[in-house]
Amino acid sequence: MLFATTGCSFTRGERLFYHRYIEDDELLDQYMGQRNSSRHPIPIFGNVPDVGGGHMAIATIQDKRFMLDISYTGLLSKRLNCDYFTRSGDNFANIDEHISKWVKMSRTVPERKLDFIVLQLTDPQRDLENGQEFWDKVRSISTPPKEKDKLWHHLDVEIPKETVDKVLEANKLCKDNDIDLFVWSWQNELANLIKDEDFFVPIIYEGKSYICYEDMKGEYNVGFDQIFMIDDTHPNKFFNEVLFDSIIRKLKEKGII
Repeated sequence: MLFATTGCSFTRGERLFYHRYIEDDELLDQYMGQRNSSRHPIPIFGNVPDVGGGHMAIATIQDKRFMLDISYTGLLSKRLNCDYFTRSGDNFANIDEHISKWVKMSRTVPERKLDFIVLQLTDPQRDLENGQEFWDKVRSISTPPKEKDKLWHHLDVEIPKETVDKVLEANKLCKDNDIDLFVWSWQNELANLIKDEDFFVPIIYEGKSYICYEDMKGEYNVGFDQIFMIDDTHPNKFFNEVLFDSIIRKLKEKGII
């Protein structure tokens, strides 16, 4: 078996090495329970300003290996006892570049035939052609109201629609090449548009289904900012484990495992 995952830093397991320096039982009440105001300092990293990737800059190779191993991608690899590919970027790049290249590889290199691909949808604003110019115009008092309405429509309606169209095209491409595509989302906006599709992966925990990371964060401590004394909103170890379980459930539903 061989699979691939693509998304943003959420899929990379960004900063999961924080868990390498604190025991799970110290965090159990915080990251398993309902929202809790009690948070822990991060040993080693607690005194390093996380500006410009400060925490990543002092992470060792062992930290980064640990990070990947406990990400949902690493957990899938261990559970399925197989190798994998993983890349990160914005939605358009992940779909148009990474997935299309993987499908071509799977079709032309028998030793690299893929069984499935997991796509994580990230923030739609990352797909703005010129983000800085967009926000400058939106914030400028000289930009006419009608033009601002068009700009917001482009971000809130046109880009999400284009993203969904691309996801549907990618799903067909994968199906045509005997690859299963599974999609989960960071935010509500895109999740709401595809939640009824067969390839969509809901986040399931204790019998309840959440449509995305953002949705689950409203009830459980799934972000680093909820368990550590830090503003980092990346998913923590607990969320990666829940997501892993949810993907395994989907793989079983599809008869892949």
